[in-house]
Amino acid sequence: MSQSEVSAVRPALALVPLATLIGRERRGEKVEKPSIKFGQAALVKKGEDYFLIKPDCLRIPGNSLTSFSVFAIFDGHNGISAAIFTKENLLNHVMSAISQGIDREEWLQALPRALVVGFVKTDIEGKNWVCMITDAEENGLIKPGEARQKGDTID
Repeated sequence: MSQSEVSAVRPALALVPLATLIGRERRGEKVEKPSIKFGQAALVKKGEDYFLIKPDCLRIPGNSLTSFSVFAIFDGHNGISAAIFTKENLLNHVMSAISQGIDREEWLQALPRALVVGFVKTDIEGKNWVCMITDAEENGLIKPGEARQKGDTID
């Protein structure tokens, strides 16, 4: 389907982030029938939660007709290391589990399996990453909590 055919089927909407609409409302500006692109709100008590908002991912790099959005919340539970690692790696692991050059329907069929593969790979690598940080702290290579606070990796 060509770009003009897609535009005819799906009229262009001016998608606006929720925060922008709220800001406009606070300033007294009005927007006629806005289409919300995404929104977010967060209340973090101990700084262990991270979120990922990627509204413009591409299934096929360079092809805007293959766009999709990713939204995720990562809870650190017993610390932030796992949340940081997962935020930085999960999407790449999921995407690398899907074959390149397949059409939309094949991609959608492959997605559930890719999610499982991505989560398992992230879990295994994340456990190793947390162990490396803990070892580095115990051996005095980094200060306790330093890598967890910054989201750094240990090479």
